[in-house]
Amino acid sequence: MANEADGANNMELDQMKPADDGVKLPLHEDIMQLAMLGELGPIQKLLDEGRYTITHKDEQGITPLHVLNLRSEDWAAINNHYALCKYLVERGAEVNIKGGDSSATPAMWAAQRCHYYVVNLFLQNGADPSITDTQGYNILHLATFDGNVFLLILLLQQSVSLDAPDPQGHTCLMWAAYKGFPAVVDLFLRWGANIHSVDDDGFTALHWALVKGNSACIQKLIEYGCDRFAKTKSHKTPAVTAEEMGSVGPWHRALKECGFRDDGNPKQLPVPGVSFIKTRSFLNRFFFLCPFVLLIVVFSILSRMVIYAAVPIALFLAYTLQYIAQQVLLWAPTDMKHIQKTPYLAGIFAATLFWVGVRWLIYVLPTTYKSNFFSNVIFISAYVLCTYFYAISMVEDPGYVPKPASRSHQKSIVDELLGLWKFDEQNFCVHCMIRMPLRAKHCRRCARCVAKHDHHCPWIHNCVGANNHRHFFLYVITLDIGILSFVFLTWNHLEKLPVPANSQCNVLSTALCGIVLRDTYTVVLAIWSSLQLVWVTMLMTVQFIQIARAVTTFESMRGNVHHTSQASEAVTSMMTSGTTSMSGAQLTNTGMGPDPAVPGHKPHSHREEGFFTQWKKLLGLDTFVATAQGSAGSRRRGNPFSRGIFMNCRDFWCDPAPYFGRRETGAAMLGGDIVNYTRMYETPARMKHRGQSQDGDGGMYHSVESDDPV
Repeated sequence: MANEADGANNMELDQMKPADDGVKLPLHEDIMQLAMLGELGPIQKLLDEGRYTITHKDEQGITPLHVLNLRSEDWAAINNHYALCKYLVERGAEVNIKGGDSSATPAMWAAQRCHYYVVNLFLQNGADPSITDTQGYNILHLATFDGNVFLLILLLQQSVSLDAPDPQGHTCLMWAAYKGFPAVVDLFLRWGANIHSVDDDGFTALHWALVKGNSACIQKLIEYGCDRFAKTKSHKTPAVTAEEMGSVGPWHRALKECGFRDDGNPKQLPVPGVSFIKTRSFLNRFFFLCPFVLLIVVFSILSRMVIYAAVPIALFLAYTLQYIAQQVLLWAPTDMKHIQKTPYLAGIFAATLFWVGVRWLIYVLPTTYKSNFFSNVIFISAYVLCTYFYAISMVEDPGYVPKPASRSHQKSIVDELLGLWKFDEQNFCVHCMIRMPLRAKHCRRCARCVAKHDHHCPWIHNCVGANNHRHFFLYVITLDIGILSFVFLTWNHLEKLPVPANSQCNVLSTALCGIVLRDTYTVVLAIWSSLQLVWVTMLMTVQFIQIARAVTTFESMRGNVHHTSQASEAVTSMMTSGTTSMSGAQLTNTGMGPDPAVPGHKPHSHREEGFFTQWKKLLGLDTFVATAQGSAGSRRRGNPFSRGIFMNCRDFWCDPAPYFGRRETGAAMLGGDIVNYTRMYETPARMKHRGQSQDGDGGMYHSVESDDPV
């Protein structure tokens, strides 16, 4: 299959060049050379003068339409060649004529160079996608060899069979698996490719994925239910193929991720009759409620035992519970295999909120309600509001962009974007098959595109978008107020308690020990709550800045990736993306990640990070610095969604949508007008303020950057 792939991919330039007639023509008289250069005017002159006919071809059957798609060019050249292709087609050039050693049509040549706008032009003018070349490949096979997702989506909209085999019985799915294009494998499987098809030697797509050894392709095939024990005609199972091809490691990793043993059989539950632990509903409840037990156990140990024993025992128990949780993940669905993809962090916050409320009600309130009445009112108000906004932020639809209702609807979207010359990764989501509204982004964890996407927050186990951004920000503000008031009430609560008879501690001074021993559990709880002030305050500051600038967290991150110094390249942290690494955040928040099937995507290199760098990211200092730098940089770049600080804040806070309730999906205010971010595809009209703006450009707004950081 490797030799076949090389032959299919190598429509070499020397094979495609027109044959030499023995007479060297001047450039302005050689229609083939002019077509290669994309010279519309001279070609039109030659045809008008009758020097050539529109059906001209050389001895190999190559026509000017073939030569136009001879090589990959820059965007301007492709645009120029498209105009020439359109001119020739309208003049009557044959789009299904075969030429060259491969006996391929112009559409096939265009597909080989990923010129999908030209391919669409040919298809609209009668190109037959079922035609095969001398090797038996149709246009879908040829497009699969290069793995361009957008070209494949265009072709799948036509009447070409996805499971059509080549002369050796290889389907497009097999070729994608062999080539190692996981995004293409996923696309074909979602489109309904037959996962059980076999070629002439009995190989399935899984066998060919193991030949290449791409773990993502192998895992995707297993997830869709391929036969893990299928035998070829030579009686080779996938396991044998993996051993022969040196891909045992990727094979075993893919099996493990999908819940199978190394021999391909399902893992058996340690306790019979508990198959419910594999269900998503159980796992979500388990990881959300587990921290409730973890925190009370750890707090009890730290408050009741001597410090030398309490710390190691608490750490041991915390690690043990964490280990148990990780073992449960072995039975989880593939999209929940890692703890950051579960409601675990949301459970930690909910547990903290719950136990703080219980402690305040039972111990702190009785001793402080008379002397600190207003402080208690502030605390309970912040506590109730924080709980409400937290719950709404977690369960509310963040602003999911509606998906197409049918394949015909998908085709209309693709056709529209092709007509607008916007069929690319900035305007089309290959996962949701939708036109991407401005400021929307595909979230891999939510598996949906979110309108006005801010970020995916692990503390609420949900995205923050157009629908719940204000609720999320109010949750952060009331949380900050609640923590400060709880710490203040705790101090007053301790002052009113009697000094214990024995005020000796192993580490603390006598005076401090006498305070701590009055109510050690509440002190530990207050210290734990105070630690949250680090990320809460920074997140609140970042959100204030971004609201005033009318940018989202993702836009701020993206701008800093391209325009600021190396010191702020790491612009995400656990508080905003649930990970402490830049690459991890990008993979989480972007729709496709470093996808080899999309041109221009390259994997990021990984560098060793020092201790300070890791803690800077963990505490969110990198996001804080990057956003502050981005605030200054945005003044130079301009922002089409900004209407000035006052109007930006007014749009956010005075939105007519209810504070206590849900809003219409995607609805928000922009410049005082109601807009819907699920249907906003064009940049808002540019505005001019009176006089010159501080930018010196009369207040004109420029388009925001649309390049994805990955």
